[in-house]
Amino acid sequence: MKVLIIDDEPLARTHLRRLLDSLDQTVIGEAEDPADGLRMAASLQPDLVLLDIRMPEITGLQIAAALQSLPAAPLVTFVTGFSEHALAAFEKNAMDYLLKPVMPERLAASLARARLRLANRVEQANTPAGQNADAPRAPGEEGGLQPLDRLPIRENYAIRFIRVEDISYAIARDKRVIIFTNDGDNRTYYTVSQLERLLPSDRFLRIHESCIVSISQIKELNSLGSHAYSVTLISGVQLPVSRARFPELRRRLGLGFLPAS
Repeated sequence: MKVLIIDDEPLARTHLRRLLDSLDQTVIGEAEDPADGLRMAASLQPDLVLLDIRMPEITGLQIAAALQSLPAAPLVTFVTGFSEHALAAFEKNAMDYLLKPVMPERLAASLARARLRLANRVEQANTPAGQNADAPRAPGEEGGLQPLDRLPIRENYAIRFIRVEDISYAIARDKRVIIFTNDGDNRTYYTVSQLERLLPSDRFLRIHESCIVSISQIKELNSLGSHAYSVTLISGVQLPVSRARFPELRRRLGLGFLPAS
């Protein structure tokens, strides 16, 4: 797998190259200037671009959009020190989002994901059109949105990570969205809509305008009368279910025998 690094910070590029070298990964080039990086991507045709977001004149998000127009569009992993760009990054079809300073194990996991994505591309390219239309896709392959496996949370001057599998539910309160795990609550700057797009849709469901829940944490579905419902989680927390979102919850719980309203 051929990797290109685009980052205006020399120390950041050096750190990434050392990590990639330690992982026996081929680095075909580095670019300090975003425009030079785009030209290098067009000529060298990397499989993966490690791309900073905050750069002078041209942002990483703009570069990512331009990369998608190349005949051989590379995979893109953003490498940045700012978690607030996560949603915008995934909207640009980013494969992953790494926060600086990048940890070796996190980079190794991201590279493994890239290899899997590239293998899927080759397999699809070698499959006759329509032959495998119903075959399962890798997470994030359909629609280009790659869900996070760890959610970055801004906390004062640090970035803390919450494993997605540890999230029980998230709810909007007092103009902030609070994410609840077994270890406690985490106040975030995300919106409920942003979390809905970032969290894996096969494991989480928005059941109300104000909250998202992990399907595996639902213990009971409660009828409150007058076609109103709520859910009780394993932790004992009770959450509301809006009428508009009840049919999808019912479907996801396999309760097709219940009335829709």
